[in-house]
Amino acid sequence: MLRYIALGLLGLLAACSTNEDPATATVPAPPSQYQLNLSKIGAGRVLSTPTGIDCGETCTSGFAAGSTVSLRAEAATAQRFVEWRGACTGSGECRVTMDNHHLVTAVFEPELIVDPPPTAQTCDPYTGPALSSLHAYEGSLHEHSSYSDGDIHSTPGDYFRLIRDQGYAYTGSSEHSDTLDAGVFISLGSDCFSTPDGLLTCLTPSVDELAKWNSVASQVAEVSDGHSFLGIRGFEWTSDRFGHINVYFSKNFSNAKTDGGYLLTMESFWSWFTRDPGMPGLGGSLTAPVPFGGGNDGLAHFNHPNDKCLSDSDAGCDWNGFELIPDAVERMFGMEVYNDGNGDDRYLPYYLTALDKGWRLAPIGSEDEHELHYGSEDRPKTVTLAESLDETGFRAAWLARRTYALSPGWHLRAELSADGGHPMGSQLSCAAGKTVPLEVKLRQKDGSAFSGEYRLYASGGSEPLAVQQGDSARFELPVPTVSGETRWYFVRVHGGADNKSVAYLAPVWVSAK
Repeated sequence: MLRYIALGLLGLLAACSTNEDPATATVPAPPSQYQLNLSKIGAGRVLSTPTGIDCGETCTSGFAAGSTVSLRAEAATAQRFVEWRGACTGSGECRVTMDNHHLVTAVFEPELIVDPPPTAQTCDPYTGPALSSLHAYEGSLHEHSSYSDGDIHSTPGDYFRLIRDQGYAYTGSSEHSDTLDAGVFISLGSDCFSTPDGLLTCLTPSVDELAKWNSVASQVAEVSDGHSFLGIRGFEWTSDRFGHINVYFSKNFSNAKTDGGYLLTMESFWSWFTRDPGMPGLGGSLTAPVPFGGGNDGLAHFNHPNDKCLSDSDAGCDWNGFELIPDAVERMFGMEVYNDGNGDDRYLPYYLTALDKGWRLAPIGSEDEHELHYGSEDRPKTVTLAESLDETGFRAAWLARRTYALSPGWHLRAELSADGGHPMGSQLSCAAGKTVPLEVKLRQKDGSAFSGEYRLYASGGSEPLAVQQGDSARFELPVPTVSGETRWYFVRVHGGADNKSVAYLAPVWVSAK
């Protein structure tokens, strides 16, 4: 028995002698390599120096710790490189220091129509920004949060971040004007009245809700970086007799419930919209940055026509029957043709009427979201063709009517050229009695082919002037024969198994000279 105990003790001592003293245990050496992972949006290739990544095929590789890796982007045919995301940003050189594992995303997008060589043209030459300098920025407009009648637990910062994180380029805030005055902290979301907790939430102010207009501006500044995302402050002027209007970029705002516009007159809004921000007058708000100051620094679009009327027979419906306000035409840049989950064409007749009345309106696809489905596939989107992802670039693009509206679930990229070089939204002055070629082509966002039905609409008509099938279309636009007369033309595109409309492209306006 003693012999077995002795042998057991010897075995235990032998086992213990192989263990290191914890005080002298060595710390694991740092890794000699880190992984660099590439992802792509769109079609193209990324190569590294030193070699290792050719993405393409090989999109992950290890590199020596502490080394610097340079990445080069090569766009595929009919694509162009836009920017880096992740460990690199911007569109210039990408150099990654391998001090950890890193992820880099290369973003490519379909090329727009290249600038044509000078040729004999029917119309005066195009003088706007080079077509090759315009980026197709897809984003969302018309969002609501607890600041008006959206989800009672949300703020504008939530929809900015959620939409940004889904890969969209911009978002326009549009809280209802009713609740924007300083001190009006209440939310009007549907959950306010469904439970006692909901009511308590809506009646308990937070600091930011006591000054919502300024708070939205702060949240815009937090998310806007000048190269990958733009937040836009706006508001929805809310008249349930005349109609709703979204205004963006303005210093001040106007409350339809207090400016007389809710039921009595449109005059107060138009007075505000066409007046200098520093000049008090009719319309506006006492608690705006300039009390009762104007809004002629803002850009606006008509919302969901014919949805907010006292009755179909009321002459005030649809902003007094789309009464033309000459001083407002330049900055009243659009109209919603898709809204909320609506992908059908119930707004088409009102869009045609407004164009015939003389408004120069680009098509808008708006989410008009009041829940938490911000940026979802079942909400419309708007593509803006702009030189830069900032207020300057978007002001210029919207004033030039360079937008197209996308039906829910469709992510298309459109090319349109009139008379060999004028983009959508252009105003052309052309030889009387001639015809102007209009070329249109759509592709999927990733550059793959799209085939559909292209329907051309023109002044004075409720039915298409012409229809073509395929991956592109070419139309001949008749120029008026009377000097000074103007006609508008736009293309609505249909596709999918049900052949419903999937996109509205901004019109061109053709005048005889």
